Amino acid sequence: MEENIIIKEDATDRISELPECIIENILLRLDKPKERVRVSVLSKKWFALTASLPVLKFLFSDFTDEEDWISNRDVRDNFYNYVKHTVSRFCRQQNTKIALTFKLLTVVGDNTELDIIEKCLELILMRGVKVLDICIKKSRKSNCQPMYRLRDMLSSASTLTSLQISDCVMLPSSLMVDVVNFKSLKALSLNRVPLNPLVIKHLTASCPLLQDLVVECCYGFKKFCVYGQNLKTLRFIDYNGKGIEAIDIEAPNLCECLLSVGQGRGATSVILGSCKQLRTLYLDGPFFQTSIGFADFLSNFPFLENLSLCLVNRRNILAVSSPSLRNFVLYDECDLEEIDMNTPNLHQFRYSNSWNCSKGEFIKESELKTCMECHIINKVDTLWLLKLRRFMEKANIFKILKLYNLYGRLSVDSEVLKVTQLPPYELEHVELNLPIRHVLPVLDGLLWCLRPRSLSLTSGFSRISDEERNHFLKCISKRLIQQEDQGPTNIRIEWSLPSKDRIYFSWSSVLTALTHNEMTQTVTFRKEGPDTDEGQRWRKKYQRQRFKQVQGSLGR
Repeated sequence: MEENIIIKEDATDRISELPECIIENILLRLDKPKERVRVSVLSKKWFALTASLPVLKFLFSDFTDEEDWISNRDVRDNFYNYVKHTVSRFCRQQNTKIALTFKLLTVVGDNTELDIIEKCLELILMRGVKVLDICIKKSRKSNCQPMYRLRDMLSSASTLTSLQISDCVMLPSSLMVDVVNFKSLKALSLNRVPLNPLVIKHLTASCPLLQDLVVECCYGFKKFCVYGQNLKTLRFIDYNGKGIEAIDIEAPNLCECLLSVGQGRGATSVILGSCKQLRTLYLDGPFFQTSIGFADFLSNFPFLENLSLCLVNRRNILAVSSPSLRNFVLYDECDLEEIDMNTPNLHQFRYSNSWNCSKGEFIKESELKTCMECHIINKVDTLWLLKLRRFMEKANIFKILKLYNLYGRLSVDSEVLKVTQLPPYELEHVELNLPIRHVLPVLDGLLWCLRPRSLSLTSGFSRISDEERNHFLKCISKRLIQQEDQGPTNIRIEWSLPSKDRIYFSWSSVLTALTHNEMTQTVTFRKEGPDTDEGQRWRKKYQRQRFKQVQGSLGR
């Protein structure tokens, strides 16, 4: 007997039963407006939540792929209608949460669009927005694009925690005279906007919780003054070509400071005397033209750990003295002989005579020993190697040397280095990154100045023949062995690839792992013998033989 099986359809709306927090999380992950509109039709609950999302982001780039945004009037109309509709719909919701974020990145073609921006901002500010980001981009074709001045009611937005203003936007004129009510503001960023000289000082002094301040490429002032009792990080960049006369920062709790100024008609004076807690400092521009002025300036920071310098038009020897300094980055065309360092706790030093390495970045403390890293272009010759050896001996703190990006003119005469009869400076490790055609002549001169326990070379070894590669390995191994006069020394050769964290002990195994995208490989030569247990016995035996030879010569 067949049984009748009745299957009841489950009419439960599983999507609508999801908790609101999960639906909001899903909606917030959808960046583009079209995606949110599509999912809003899933249910009435989803539709209502799309209207009450606390994060409102309006990016004109989501509506067009054209480079010049202002040229298409229809796209602009669609965008501003969407902004006006979404903001008004959000503000009409009952029991709506506080607007956490309002971000607007757009262009303006006429005053009608400015009116829409102004009305939307007024509604959002009344809702207690916390994060406000407004950027009105300049058009490439319109020379008379209108500027938008923020309304005075912005200065009374007590709920704001973060404020970012960029391009064709002006701050309220009331900020110069009225009391600012930014009680909750912690982060302020101003980019490419006109500034009155008194606005920044008045603004920072009126924000008791301000911790992060960014002022980039703004204009309309010659002096930059900041007062911030709780300011932690400061980033000031000025490249308007006219230069800044003076920078005065009074922030006793400042920990990180970046000051970058373009070349003007003269030097820029900088005062950071009250910033005793400073840990990280970047200086780029015509700040100090004498070593005495910089030495006095640096003595104000007893806890400074990271220092990056690019001092334009510097005339004298650069003297850096800091007992607390750990990382030092120097961009300068000066000779190594012009650098005088008194940094007993320095861990890493990067020196570059060009802009080929990332500006303002510190080397991660991955090395256990004190390391010097050089990026040199067009200056690696016999004289430079001699100066490098003298500099390392004078500093007497470095155990590892890294030479990168040695491009341009490379001219080394080993015979000249032999005549100097200076003993090679001993290091634990040396790293070289060179074009394959320059490796042997540069390395031969380098090994007359330095004596490393291990040596790593990164170059295009796959571009040369097997015969050339074997000759290359034999020459370097022989040269390294010639440096050791304390018993027999073996050379262990290791290969590695940039994409793989693995060591290979033969070129054939490297070829097996090599991909077509990997143009460079690294070979490491390690000296084995004197520093091992067996090597210690050979060293003692060599010392006894040498002692007998000396005794015999004295007896004769």
